[in-house]
Amino acid sequence: MVCEVCGKMQEAAGKCPECQASMPPFSALRSWAVYSGPVRKAILRLKYMGDIALGEVLSRPLIELVKQLSWKPDLMTPVPASLARRKRRGYNQASMLALPVALGCGITYQPGALVKTKNTPTQVGLTAAERRDNVRGAFQARRHYVEGKSVLVVDDITTSGATIRACADALLRAGARQVYGLTLARAVLENVV
Repeated sequence: MVCEVCGKMQEAAGKCPECQASMPPFSALRSWAVYSGPVRKAILRLKYMGDIALGEVLSRPLIELVKQLSWKPDLMTPVPASLARRKRRGYNQASMLALPVALGCGITYQPGALVKTKNTPTQVGLTAAERRDNVRGAFQARRHYVEGKSVLVVDDITTSGATIRACADALLRAGARQVYGLTLARAVLENVV
């Protein structure tokens, strides 16, 4: 079972204790797999080794997942990377997943709906609270793309949900009606609180 809101694994149906205590700004967040084994290796190849062809391959299970969900997004956008990170890598790995999913599901793809306005350090090794602080205010949504729309935000991995939260905050401030989050994998770390 997963929490009906944040998608975190749990024993019972319904909302997890964290979502009951403080509802996130997004309507729901789902991930296709656990971040381990071959999925982890594939994401690392996509993210750090320039194997961008993996984006299309890894998007296939996400297409099926979106089709199974009852979400009705008006547009899809990737979590944006900072300019420095895009220059270093030459691409945004979230875009490599989001575009094929949008095409496969017939959802309008708008990579410019969100922009990263703050160059943040990597989230690797941070606690959940540090992750929230790290990305707080790091994104801005473009009102003319998102106002009145239901938006699906796509990323490669979620750990604490801090990045999707920050994106949802920006989108809702810009007038989005509703925000969903979709990631290929979910890291399950006991020490991320």
